[in-house]
Amino acid sequence: MVDQNRTSVGFCLGITGILFIIILIPLSFSYVDYYDYGLIQRKSTGSVDTDRVYNNGRYMIGPDRKFIKYQADAHLESFEALGVFSAATSNTSIGLAFNVDVDFTFLLLQDEIGQVHQQLASNYRTVILSRAEEAIKNIAAKEVSFTEFFQDRRTVEALFRAAVEARWNSPPKLHCEMDQFHLGRIRIPQSVATKQLEAQVQNEHNRREQSLQQAQLEREKTTVEVNQIDLQTTKVLRTARAQASLVRTKAAAEAQLLEAQANVNGSTMLLEASGIVTQEHKVAFAYIRTLRSRDQVDVDVSYLLEDSVVRTAPV
Repeated sequence: MVDQNRTSVGFCLGITGILFIIILIPLSFSYVDYYDYGLIQRKSTGSVDTDRVYNNGRYMIGPDRKFIKYQADAHLESFEALGVFSAATSNTSIGLAFNVDVDFTFLLLQDEIGQVHQQLASNYRTVILSRAEEAIKNIAAKEVSFTEFFQDRRTVEALFRAAVEARWNSPPKLHCEMDQFHLGRIRIPQSVATKQLEAQVQNEHNRREQSLQQAQLEREKTTVEVNQIDLQTTKVLRTARAQASLVRTKAAAEAQLLEAQANVNGSTMLLEASGIVTQEHKVAFAYIRTLRSRDQVDVDVSYLLEDSVVRTAPV
C-alpha cells in the first residue's frame, strides 16, 4: 500500500514536472522583430542588461526575462508650420516670421542602444525632436535672410540639416543619425505678408519719386547745356559777322584806295596825253570831271575844231 502511494505520488510529480517544463519552454522564448532592437530586462527585478543589443530573431532568454524594444528602422518625423524667424537686417531689429514644413527621418545607432536606454529611455524621441526644433529655429534666425527662404531653398535646407546634426551630436550626444531631410512648404503669416506688401509699395513710391527727381535734374542739366550751346552759337555767329564786316570794310577801303590811285594815275596820264599842263586847265578839267560824276547833273561837253572857230583879227 505504501509502495503504491509512493508510486502515485512520483507519477503525479513527474506529470507535474513535464507540464511545468512544457509551459516554461515557450515562456522562455522571446522574439525581436526585424524593425526592432532588443535589450533584455529581468521581470522580477526590472534591471536591464545594456551590454548586448539583439537584432531580429527568436531567443531563449528564460521565463523571467523579456525584451525592451527600440525602433530599428527609420523614424519618420514632421514639423508642420514650425514658426521661425529670418535673420535680422540690423542690430536693432528682428527678422520676419515664417512657418515652415520640415520632414526628416533618423536612425538609432545600434551599438549605442544601451546608452539610449540609460540616458533617455522611452523619452528619446521627445528629446531628439526638441533639439531638432531648437537647431532649426536658431540657425534660421542667425544665418537665413528673408529672400534666401524663397530664392535659395537648397542652401537653406542644407543649413537646417547641418544644424540639426550638429545639435544632436553636441553633449550629451543623442546616439542617432540623420537619414533623410526635406524642407517643405514655406509660408508667411498674413500680417507679415501685409507689412511686406506695404513696404514694397512704399519702396516703389520712393523709387518713383527718385526717378521723377532724377528726370527733373536731367531736364535742368539739359536746359543748361542747351543754353550753353546757344550762347556758344551766338558768340560764334557774332564773331563771324564781326570778322566778315571787318573784312568787307577793309576790302572796301582797299578798293577805294586802289580806285583813288587808279584815278590819280589815269588823270595824270590823261592830262599828259591831252596836253593839259597849266594849273588852270587842270583845275577846270577836275571840276568838269567832278560834275560829270554826279548823278543829279547832266553835262554835255563838246569839242570845237580849229576850222570851225571864226577867227577875228585883233583890234
